[in-house]
Amino acid sequence: MSSSAFHIEPFQSEDILASLDPSGIVQQSIGPSVKITGIAPIDDCGAGDLAFADKEKFLEKARERKPACLVLNAELKDKLSGSEDFTVILVKNVGLAHSWIRQRFGDTNFASTEDWGRIHPSAIVHESVKVPDSVVIGPGAIVGPRVQFGERCVVMAGVVVERDAVLGNDCVLHPGVVLGWGCILGERCIIRSGTIIGSEGFGFAQDESRSHHRIPQTGIVRLGNDVVLGANNCIDRATYGETLIHDNVISDNLCHLAHNVDIGEKSILVAMTGIAGSTKLGKRVICSGQTGILDHITIPDDTVLVGRAAVLSDNVKKSGVYAGSPLQPIADYQKNSVHIKNLDKMRKEVKALQKRLEALEGSQTGQST
Repeated sequence: MSSSAFHIEPFQSEDILASLDPSGIVQQSIGPSVKITGIAPIDDCGAGDLAFADKEKFLEKARERKPACLVLNAELKDKLSGSEDFTVILVKNVGLAHSWIRQRFGDTNFASTEDWGRIHPSAIVHESVKVPDSVVIGPGAIVGPRVQFGERCVVMAGVVVERDAVLGNDCVLHPGVVLGWGCILGERCIIRSGTIIGSEGFGFAQDESRSHHRIPQTGIVRLGNDVVLGANNCIDRATYGETLIHDNVISDNLCHLAHNVDIGEKSILVAMTGIAGSTKLGKRVICSGQTGILDHITIPDDTVLVGRAAVLSDNVKKSGVYAGSPLQPIADYQKNSVHIKNLDKMRKEVKALQKRLEALEGSQTGQST
């Protein structure tokens, strides 16, 4: 059995079948129902564990490690010997099965009241707030006037929820999150530690002497359902109206969205992505690490930005994979990257050619005289 600071409540492999059956992801179960006391990566699994394998090499590793149960890519069924020492659950999509099984049987219960109780005595909740009995509020949290909670929300230690903010059902705010005044979370949103939603954006005007004059930012931030924001994100409130993050958007740590940005549903923002004001991302856009996008730009649906992509003008007119700075289609970027690696060699070759050309021109000049 794997060792970990995290422990699960034991369950049976047949419980997995019952949980996943409505999804249609399970194709077959081979072997008896077995007791599962842990969930572990394939390299560390052992007796009593549940493990996952999407490649044949991981099936071989399972034969060595002998877990209690293996969730296996159904395409590998013909690789089974029939004499495995573990129960096998064949699924269409191992990654998706992993996600669903972990959420159901192997997740942290952030709503537990065992350690701190339901509302910690040090939390400050304004008298105007009606806190549902299913909501948990941790130590040092501050909840301002007229905040609205859905059911089963969790507000952890040191969270600040400012006046008139709204949380949909099943939202989880990790320690140190700030949810700014008037901002709205949909259902099942997860906000990681240190993230600020509804900070005042970078709005200033300059006079003739280039002194800066603040433009009040009085809009809000609105998140759809099933949004997950990583740690230390900064999401600026709109100047007017709303900064929008649509359903099922996920962001990594250290992402920044400026005022009035609009992120389309199911998009992915990887670490250190920065998006300037009023830029709009379509649906299912992927921004890889350190992507930067200037203001008032529109990115089409299903676009992928990689290689520290720098979108400096509104010139991405069709879906595709783009990379680098200046931004290029990925095929051009790959070709040009090869040339960039050879720049010094090319410089020396050009310099040598220049010398030969100068010598040739000199000899021709001498002959003509």
